[in-house]
Amino acid sequence: MGKHVACFIASAAIAFGANLAAAQSAPPASSAAIAVPQIKFTQFTLGNGLRVVLSEDHTLPVVTETMVFDVGARDEHKGRSGFAHLFEHLMFEGSKNAPKGVFDHLVEGYGGNDNASTHEDYTIYYENVPSNVLETVMWLDADRMAALNVTEKNMKNQISVVEEEKRLRVDNAPYGPLLYTDLSANAFANWQNSHSVIGSFQDLDAATLADVQEFFNEYYAPRNCVLAIVGDLDPVKTEAMVRKYFAWIPNRSKITPVDTAEPAQAAERAATVHDPQAKLPALAMAWHAPKRGTDDFYAMAMLGQLLFSGESSRMYQGLVKNNPVALQVGGGLGFPSADFTDYRAPGLFSALVIYKPNATAAQVEDLVYQQIQQVEATGVTAAELERLKTKFSSDWLQSEQTTLDRSELLALATLFDGSPAAANDQLSKFLAVSSQDLERVARTYLTHARSTVVQDVPGPAPAPAKDGGK
Repeated sequence: MGKHVACFIASAAIAFGANLAAAQSAPPASSAAIAVPQIKFTQFTLGNGLRVVLSEDHTLPVVTETMVFDVGARDEHKGRSGFAHLFEHLMFEGSKNAPKGVFDHLVEGYGGNDNASTHEDYTIYYENVPSNVLETVMWLDADRMAALNVTEKNMKNQISVVEEEKRLRVDNAPYGPLLYTDLSANAFANWQNSHSVIGSFQDLDAATLADVQEFFNEYYAPRNCVLAIVGDLDPVKTEAMVRKYFAWIPNRSKITPVDTAEPAQAAERAATVHDPQAKLPALAMAWHAPKRGTDDFYAMAMLGQLLFSGESSRMYQGLVKNNPVALQVGGGLGFPSADFTDYRAPGLFSALVIYKPNATAAQVEDLVYQQIQQVEATGVTAAELERLKTKFSSDWLQSEQTTLDRSELLALATLFDGSPAAANDQLSKFLAVSSQDLERVARTYLTHARSTVVQDVPGPAPAPAKDGGK
């Protein structure tokens, strides 16, 4: 769909620096021997509540500025679904001193790139630019935080864009409704958790300019934002610039809190949906998962990697290769709308299996549980656990090579875990997970009573029977 849609687009790779390079230059003998590179940072909070994290890296003359706002679909009120995603678009429609088109013109004119994405629990914006352009993008971000130009015309235009995106990416995409609306709608009882990020046409069409302005005043305020800047910067000079451009911005309306508590689930939930765009049947399964930052959270994340990550995973080997009923499997903690890196409870551990027409949904469900029960019964061998952790470490280090990745990691650690320092602690906690931990969480969380099973049947829904007909 291009820019400013709800799909996060990463930048080109930028080297992490000497610490990461040294960590990757010689493969470790075991996961226990991995030297976890530490991201150096400074942090401060402005008087208006804006939390700021700076990380200096002079490897290349490039800098990334990331703003993460503590607002996602879960924060929306009934009747206003899709507002968080709508603002992802509106934030590029111009502000008081940078009319529509100026933002992208300046960023791209200097050889940079920018984008944004909306999630269940946050909305993120970033710019990758040459380091001598940092002050320009700081001015641009501050101007839209302070004085976004929300007009009736802009609002109606972007509502149309969002609705077209929903048609393309959800309504008319194979398995789109299953993954992005139906699974959460059935797995959660609380509307705050069950409605989709992209929202409904009914709510978007009913939006007024006053509604949209109120949403901006509540959530797009300094106190509700984390600003992370990573790359070729001078921390002292950069802090002075941050204070110059952001410290004067006032907070506006108070946030009206929502209740995201999810009642305990006592029995399996099941549903069937019809998918005109699908060519093959699919089965989605979801289980309520633990709170972020707990021992069970780290174990569930690693269990997701064990079961679903790559062709060596348990589910791929069990359902695609050795007992070939499936063509595709996917899943893990936070799947499909997030993953363990940006997971926040209430959340799901989910699976998707696209399977062959000669198989049944019941067979697929049984095979999924067979893989889970094998972990419950015997855990994993030392060799398999070592391979799992080595691959996990490699993926983790590889994914944090860019200034964009590190700015996002620091910002989300600040938002979700209370401190950017958590970004430096997480890998070690994942690597501390034992076979017994995997057994425990599989047995505790992946039960029938905690599950939601949604069968996706190819083709349109059958026509309703006529009254009195046989």
